[in-house]
Amino acid sequence: MPNPFIYGRNHAKFELVPLGLSQASGLGRSAMRFDVSGSEDSPRYASLVTRAAMRHFEMYTPPKPTGTKPTAFPAAFKDQTGRLRIVYKEIVLRFAPRTAARTRKQLLAKYGFKERARNEFANDQITVHHPDNKYFGETLFEIANAWADTDEIRFATPNFVSEYIRDKLPTIKAVQWHLRNQGKNGQTKNEDVSIREAWEITSGDPGIVVAVLDDGIDLSHPNLRYRIFRNPDPNNAKDKVGRDFYLPSDHDEHYDPRPKVFTYPYHVMRGNDIHGTPCAGVIASDGRVGGVLGAAPRCRILPVKVFHADDMASDAAVADSIRYSSRFADVVSCSWSGSPSVDIELALEDAGMTHDGRGAPVFCAAGNDGFPDYVSYPAAFDDAIAVGASTDIQGLASYSNRGPEISVVAPSSGGIRGIYTTDVAIHNRGFNIGHTSMGDAGGLFTNDFGGTSSATPLAAAVGALCLSINPDLDRTAVRTILEETADKIGGGYVDEHSTQFGYGRVNAGRAVERAAALA
Repeated sequence: MPNPFIYGRNHAKFELVPLGLSQASGLGRSAMRFDVSGSEDSPRYASLVTRAAMRHFEMYTPPKPTGTKPTAFPAAFKDQTGRLRIVYKEIVLRFAPRTAARTRKQLLAKYGFKERARNEFANDQITVHHPDNKYFGETLFEIANAWADTDEIRFATPNFVSEYIRDKLPTIKAVQWHLRNQGKNGQTKNEDVSIREAWEITSGDPGIVVAVLDDGIDLSHPNLRYRIFRNPDPNNAKDKVGRDFYLPSDHDEHYDPRPKVFTYPYHVMRGNDIHGTPCAGVIASDGRVGGVLGAAPRCRILPVKVFHADDMASDAAVADSIRYSSRFADVVSCSWSGSPSVDIELALEDAGMTHDGRGAPVFCAAGNDGFPDYVSYPAAFDDAIAVGASTDIQGLASYSNRGPEISVVAPSSGGIRGIYTTDVAIHNRGFNIGHTSMGDAGGLFTNDFGGTSSATPLAAAVGALCLSINPDLDRTAVRTILEETADKIGGGYVDEHSTQFGYGRVNAGRAVERAAALA
């Protein structure tokens, strides 16, 4: 029997491998626990599914039959990279513009589905379910694909909850060589982003905002506190400093984008919200403490929380976080990867329609798997700017994924040194829990950030500098400027492009000069 598939944009097919999912035995009926079979990663999958079922499906106890209504049960799958995806009993769809209300009702009624929620950020997009549980789990694929085959529906997909990877690699201690590499301690001189040349023109404009979509930003960090974009949505009094899209909009903490999840040991990625704060620092740390600067220290940050540590996240919520960010920020930075999702793919397209049609460039991490011919999603989508990682010794980082989708690379870990940037300032939390060997004695900075997770916000910051000097640029122009002014490091270029380095390493100085010339 062939594996189930979902449609992407333009009817691209993405296959998924089904996993066995069952209620764990021996637990009685007081708690819901799952067993997963069909993968060597099954124990880890089981833990993720159990937590996701409670958080996203409100399955705290085993489902009980109600009259003649079938008992709905989730289904689990893995994609080609092994990332876990589960679906329960909802489909997300978007009607084509100007589809008549009567036609919409008929399409839903054909299979007995009812509207459950309407999307806040995308016109014509709704979430639906079958009120009598006739369709759930894997049976949703057939309905979603049938709808996607109609002219009246732009896309339809099961409402997945998916595993997203926040990538970060350990490195040795460092200084901020990625901004200015003087060739010390074995490094190669000028293997950096040429930031000083850019700063001679602009170090950023407070009117240009970069959204950081991640596991939260420490709003109290002294080098970030004054760089936070306040009241992003003027029509929503609750929206004071960004949102937490992992939580529903009616949750008390939906409008609090700070790190929230911490589990011992507190200095490792697993179980901790410590990834977003370093990303924000790479962009806009203002140097108030320790002189530690981001590449665009006068720009501002919009904190957008989409993950709670390693817990699985709703694809629909991740897609909406992109839509929200592109509405209120000028640049979007995503230092994580997941599975193909048509909702996220369309959210990237939607991001091109904001700001009076200029759109917001969305920078996405290529991934840290070291794949020779696979760029992670959403970076691989056409409307994303896929960012790989170079090192301080004029090479591609061994972990950086390669492929034709790579746009540019930016300096990161993998050579001699890694990236020195802001860390969670909460005592005993973060990559640096208060040791000079990890950054500084106060725990405000880490010296071992890296991966494409660090390269991505660095490239995004250069995009923000270009918009600071020329805010009329559209997102295609920003991408073109970065690609055409990049340094051709390494080899393998065909028609100016390399599957390893894209169009080359970002050169902030030349990019800002080009942007200024176009003003």
